[in-house]
Amino acid sequence: MSALLVIYNGFAFQEGEEDQAIPGRFRFTFGSLQFEHASGTMELPLSRLILDQNAAGNLVFHDAGTGWWVESSDARILNDVCLLRQTHLRTQARRLRERREGNRSLKYALMFLTGFAAVFFIGWLLAKAAANSLTNHAPVAWEEHLTDKVIAEHPKLFVADTNDARLTVVTQLVARLAAALPPAERRYQFRAALIDRPVVNAFALPGGRIFVFKGLLDRVQKPEELAGVLAHEMAHVTQRHGLRKLIAGGGPYYVLRLFVSDRQGVLSAISAGSQLLVNQYYSRDTEREADTIGWHYLVAANIDPRGLADFFQLQTEGEAVTTIPEMFRSHPATSERIASLNSLWEKSERKSGFVPLPAMTNAPLTPIQERLLRLFHPPPQ
Repeated sequence: MSALLVIYNGFAFQEGEEDQAIPGRFRFTFGSLQFEHASGTMELPLSRLILDQNAAGNLVFHDAGTGWWVESSDARILNDVCLLRQTHLRTQARRLRERREGNRSLKYALMFLTGFAAVFFIGWLLAKAAANSLTNHAPVAWEEHLTDKVIAEHPKLFVADTNDARLTVVTQLVARLAAALPPAERRYQFRAALIDRPVVNAFALPGGRIFVFKGLLDRVQKPEELAGVLAHEMAHVTQRHGLRKLIAGGGPYYVLRLFVSDRQGVLSAISAGSQLLVNQYYSRDTEREADTIGWHYLVAANIDPRGLADFFQLQTEGEAVTTIPEMFRSHPATSERIASLNSLWEKSERKSGFVPLPAMTNAPLTPIQERLLRLFHPPPQ
């Protein structure tokens, strides 16, 4: 029987005298807890003991009859044979084991989640860096191929209207802005087209294709507003926002293929997601970037940059006030964009000397205009 009597290290103290705790060793018999210390042995009946766990995680026994406490950090106590013969101590020990198992499981779960989050974050950073590298080094021919694929897959969307004289104005504005771009961004051959739909919008696809809905031309009140919209869309192209989002949306798979296979294979895989370019929604950050860069394009082209803010102001007239919280918007609030552009104007060192733009007309193209337009700037097919 003595082989069953396990000895534990601990200390004992009277109620309220924890600072005078006595170190020693103790064991359980079938009827008592025997605590041995330097001055002798103290015996506490198991029938009066209450088992619990303190804030430090140590096991404590309390004898309400004598006021003594015995404390130990040895978890083996919960499986002591002599202790478990007492019904009330067996119940208390089981509850403590369950609590400890629960805490241990929670600890492991937190460790796993922390490790998983760390691995995910590192993977996300690596994938983002690889996607950025792929975007930055992709040749313009890739972007043109993607856009050709999009147009071929959605022929009904890209039906160009070539019989509107305002196409000449759009084309001239695009050419003027393109000529004023920084040298590093002149690698794109920008081409504009009109789409006969009453949508007050314009969009650009990778490679330099810009599409303007005739509803926008009907809405703008002066050519500087149109120039602001075109500069904004050209900034999306030069900063490769569309290609960047498409590659990021494809995930690490496409990026990995770049390094283990031929680039044409990667391009084909990415092209399979060209539907994303048709339903393109840029983030608030990229929209802000396009506003700012487009504003500088206008100044460089000697066009009054306030036209973009004027267009946004025009958009707000007659519209209901939105109640969508800012965190759920895909675009920055129009008022925020106007304020940002006005701030650029206030800080600008140049506020005069801009060349006025010719007024727009929606009359049909003259034969000479149509011939020149097709000769120097053919619309996308």
